[in-house]
Parts: sequence; C-alpha cells; structure tokens
Amino acid sequence: MGNIPADFRVSLIKAMASDLIDALLQVPNIASITVVGIDHKLLTTAANPRLTSFPIAEPLNINSDLQIAIGEENKIAIFLPDLPSVSVKEISLALEMAAGHRTSFIADQNEIGTTAFFSTVGKVATNFGLNSAAAHCGANAAELTDPEFRGIKADCDDWSDLLAIDIGNLGHATRALMEHHLQN
Repeated sequence: MGNIPADFRVSLIKAMASDLIDALLQVPNIASITVVGIDHKLLTTAANPRLTSFPIAEPLNINSDLQIAIGEENKIAIFLPDLPSVSVKEISLALEMAAGHRTSFIADQNEIGTTAFFSTVGKVATNFGLNSAAAHCGANAAELTDPEFRGIKADCDDWSDLLAIDIGNLGHATRALMEHHLQN
C-alpha cells in the first residue's frame, strides 16, 4: 500500500480484513470462510463456526498459496482483503451472478486488478497480481459487472484509494481506524 505511513499500514490491513470477514459472515448462504495466510483471530473478534484459518508456513505468492489452501469444495469464492467498503448486498449479488458461470471475477475500479474470483467447478488456477483482470479474462473467466458493485470494486492499493471512499461507507473497523488517524 504505497503512500500509507508504515506504522499505520499493518493496522489498516487488519481493519479492512476484519470488515470483509464481518460482511462475509452476514451472508447466510456462505457455508465456510477460510482466511488464508494468517490466523483469523489476529484479524477479528468474530467467533463463528464457519470461520477458520489456513496459515501458510512459507508463503510463495497469492496464487500458489490459494492452490495450497483451497480444498475440494465445489463452489469457491475468493475475496481479497483490501475491500473496506464492500457490502453484504454486493457479496450476495456477486455470488448469485457467479452461480451462472464456471469461473468469474470482479475487476477493481481501474479495471486492471481483480478484487474477487469465483469458481463453480472447484479448484482452478487463479491469476491475481499484475494485470489480473486481463489474465482472468484470458483464462475464460466471465467478468461480473453490475451498477451495485461499488465497494466490491473499491480496493485500496494506496492512500488516495482509501481517501476516495466516503468515510460513512467504510466498514466499522476501518472507519474507526481512519477517524482516529485523521484526528491525530
């Protein structure tokens, strides 16, 4: 996250991930949520039997780590944690739309990156990283678009991305952190 003060960066990443987890837990048709790469207890106080962790001892990269973590589920949804204003309504709509495709994705607000990836055929390769929207498209994943998709496309790669989001649309943890940071 370029341009974000180093002392604030880790707290911000944790707050955004916590807000995403809280939103995902509010979607009733999500059977399980697995946090990959870190213990979810470091991110949220939510205690829910649907929430587990898959720590990666020696992380390689996001795509390799996901391949290790994804089990044998038929339907898979992957959300990157830097979505501080994603809503339950957007997640539900995305899951509904994804059900009609083998693989699909949601491009970020710049149409370059990917904020979410879906598979209805089980484990498949993902293409997160540089120019991931084009890479997912090139792998025949359908791009999901809808006017409702605001927070689910609003990933925060740098400080300006975060400041561009109306503070009232931020999740609770991110909003509290931002308010505290801006007051100091």
